[in-house]
Amino acid sequence: MKSHRHTPDRPLSPDSEVEVLPALGASSSPQNLHRVRVLVAIASFGEKNLEFLKKIIRDYRGMAMDIHLVVNSEASKSLDPGVEVIVGLPGRNPHSLPFAHKRIFAENMERYDLFVYSEDDIGVTEQSIHAFLRVAADLEPDEIAGHVRFERGQDGTVYLPDVHGPFHWRPESVRCRGSYTIAEFTNEHAGFYIMTQAQLRRAIASGKYLRAPYESRYSMLETAATDPYTCCGFRKVICISALEEFLIHHMPNRYIGVMGLPLAVVNEQIQTLRMIQDGHYRSTRLCEVEPKILQRNWSKSYYEEPHQELLRMVPRDAETILSIGCGWGATEVILTQRGYHVTALPLDSVIGASVARQGIEVVNGTLAECLRSLSGRKFDCVLMSNLLHLLRDPWSVLREYNKLVKNDGILIISGYNFDFLPHLLQRRLGRGDYRILGDYDQSGVSPQGISSVEWGLQHAGFGVESTHWFNPFVPKRLPYLRHWPGQLVKRNWAIRARRVGSCDTHLSNDPFSLSH
Repeated sequence: MKSHRHTPDRPLSPDSEVEVLPALGASSSPQNLHRVRVLVAIASFGEKNLEFLKKIIRDYRGMAMDIHLVVNSEASKSLDPGVEVIVGLPGRNPHSLPFAHKRIFAENMERYDLFVYSEDDIGVTEQSIHAFLRVAADLEPDEIAGHVRFERGQDGTVYLPDVHGPFHWRPESVRCRGSYTIAEFTNEHAGFYIMTQAQLRRAIASGKYLRAPYESRYSMLETAATDPYTCCGFRKVICISALEEFLIHHMPNRYIGVMGLPLAVVNEQIQTLRMIQDGHYRSTRLCEVEPKILQRNWSKSYYEEPHQELLRMVPRDAETILSIGCGWGATEVILTQRGYHVTALPLDSVIGASVARQGIEVVNGTLAECLRSLSGRKFDCVLMSNLLHLLRDPWSVLREYNKLVKNDGILIISGYNFDFLPHLLQRRLGRGDYRILGDYDQSGVSPQGISSVEWGLQHAGFGVESTHWFNPFVPKRLPYLRHWPGQLVKRNWAIRARRVGSCDTHLSNDPFSLSH
């Protein structure tokens, strides 16, 4: 690896002594913030975000703090004289560039009070840094105040792109710290973080902060900005009592209409969290739905869009429907509009409150608690989407919930296709996370082929009526793959089964954690 520096007029190590705040965060008024020494490292690959980068630099230079700016780049960039440009990749992979800031932080740990990492399209205000300093004083040693990206639509609407897919609030995490209320959100990535000197020292002491570029629960581009939380002993907490002060601008605004939620919808979720903190609402989770491997693979989305294939499988003559593992309720709303009475078992009580606001009956609790709450009730149709593979013992769940299906009632279940050809090849080759995919304790996933799903349904008291394959993967250069069996070239499956008798109670010796 070759690297060189464009050295600014002021060296990375300030020549003059700067008074350090005696208790960083305890006093962060504008009058003394100029004494806080801040090292900002910005990762910038290519020229695409150059105009954003220049604006970010201007904004930092306008702040009332002693800020030194470093830009990590794969090539030289023409920037203001006071900005240090360090050229070079820390690894062969171009995606390794974000890791370059870690060594710089470590080498200058004693010279600065705050350490800011940022991608080159993240706009940060001085108010956000003020907010970090204020909240940091009240947090526990293993907690870091985190930020959340926002984008602004042409009509002025604020969207939070990080609130999408499997990412959600942990209901049990809401708590008070001093005069602030904090909670944990499962998406630690924001392309940005701040650490104090003490936090950086602790991260380095963990032995994992200065690792060579790698992937963890996130891709390599994201891991560099999240591993303080994922492997260095910290937790990212969001100050929900002052969320807007912790919003940072994703300047391209490219995800609007692609992913994310309006801030107003997220504020409704925060209202539920605060009700939990005040003791006015229960904190519950249906089951564990977070794989321990790359987040983009095999996660359960909290924001699933209605799928026409599943909706067509719902029997027209059904009156009552039970939805197990309900997300934000889009599918359930459509079913309600079609005249069905829908009862939803939400993934957790925060998302459940969002569903209840839409007029749907919600039963919060664990799988076992919901089963007890619904004791004696029977449903014409039970729906479960993309959840089976995340259960430690899925067949025990099916056997137990068989009791809620009417005689001759319908079960509709969908899931990820683990026999999908690209996944099958990766598993056979033992690459990356695919090596541990079959170990639930390591991966959090119980991969099931379609034949084993059908077998499990039969032993749980259901007769399979039809199997459907959807979401095809057919590269343009390989059009002939469209004629291959769906089991090999389609990412998802759905099964419609009818209850035909009692389940085989001897199917498994593991009684599953319904009792947990």
